Amino acid sequence: MIGDIPIVTKVRPAGSRTLHVRFAGDRRAYVVALTGLIARSKHFAPLMEDADTFAKLDILDDGIGVAWPIETKWGRLDLSSSTPRGIAEEQLPMRGADFSKWRKSLGLSLTEAAKLLGVSRRTIMAYLKKNELPPVVAIACRALARDKHLLARTTCRHELFIISPEPANHSISDRIPVSWVTRARPS
Repeated sequence: MIGDIPIVTKVRPAGSRTLHVRFAGDRRAYVVALTGLIARSKHFAPLMEDADTFAKLDILDDGIGVAWPIETKWGRLDLSSSTPRGIAEEQLPMRGADFSKWRKSLGLSLTEAAKLLGVSRRTIMAYLKKNELPPVVAIACRALARDKHLLARTTCRHELFIISPEPANHSISDRIPVSWVTRARPS
């Protein structure tokens, strides 16, 4: 790592829009699914249907990023090494012990965590014992831990607030501007 920049030491394609990546100082090999990033960005659109081009990536400048042989007006199509590192960490499996730490770090009771995630209290208790939680639950938990403004608890009525860009189209894993508030009241 250079300062706070992760350094890519090895990278190879692992199928359609997925990479195997290793970072300096980390013995773990990460599998990084880039489908979401590619689908949301017009710059990466050429990689969506072209598996051959996706497979031709290189490590840039001593590991500070990865690049594909697609020219843009700014040069080769590339990603800073921080992007696959962040995606890799979000995609790691979450275990019951991790879930317990997450819940306690946010000060959530079992009931509050259940309401927030849209599951029953019994499901939350089962998550605490699991070897691996469903990926969507892990992503939601990490988003809430990373962006504390997604969750605001009022002390007087114990209401949970999820901040979303539009009341009907909420995606908990997106970075969300504070513009709309959907209220989820405990029953």
